[in-house]
Amino acid sequence: MGKRGEQNLGAKVYLFVYNALQFLGWFYCLLLLLKFFSTKQTNYRQLWKQVELPLTIFQTLQLIEVLHCIIRLVPSSPFTTFIQIASRLIVVWGILKPVAETQTSIGVPLIVGSWSVAEITRYLYYALNLINCIPYFLTWCRYTFFTFLYPSGVSGELILMYTALPYIARRQIYSYQLPNPFNISFQYNLALILLMLSYIPFFPLLYFYMVGQRRKMLGGKEAGSKKAN
Repeated sequence: MGKRGEQNLGAKVYLFVYNALQFLGWFYCLLLLLKFFSTKQTNYRQLWKQVELPLTIFQTLQLIEVLHCIIRLVPSSPFTTFIQIASRLIVVWGILKPVAETQTSIGVPLIVGSWSVAEITRYLYYALNLINCIPYFLTWCRYTFFTFLYPSGVSGELILMYTALPYIARRQIYSYQLPNPFNISFQYNLALILLMLSYIPFFPLLYFYMVGQRRKMLGGKEAGSKKAN
């Protein structure tokens, strides 16, 4: 019993440190975005150069969250967690880094702003939840901000993918052509098109799932009317 309690305490300490670290990392990304706009710059490539390192580090670090799910440190689904992280990693490692032309797109500030605010709220919520100290305002933010951050983030991702398509097709980035010893081919630009099309069914599915979660955590119109009465 004592060992189990120590393991639980150790897991909580680890998760608190991890969530706090992610909170600080994304908060730094948001500060860089605000600093960029405070100087009235419009060259989004300069913004990407400033946020590239911290955003890449903290976004890629999220892969460890799949392991958290597998070993049951958290109750989330490993598959769902991986899919959500993978789509962002494709944007970072498969779009912005290899296709420099995308770095001037409006999609850059859209994803930096949307991802940063969403993750700041999420990781702070997770960290404080571990010590049973969540203010209602943070819960409200956690289950309300998605209503505009999710659409803006997805819009930024799709804009970047669409911008990258002709360059990827022309340069055959990450593509595998025939003939080759394995007698198979892979067209990265076609895979990206399929990924973009997958947003059509999955975006509303996930969005309305979050709407349901918001109603569960904050109460819907019925709860609001009861309080009013």
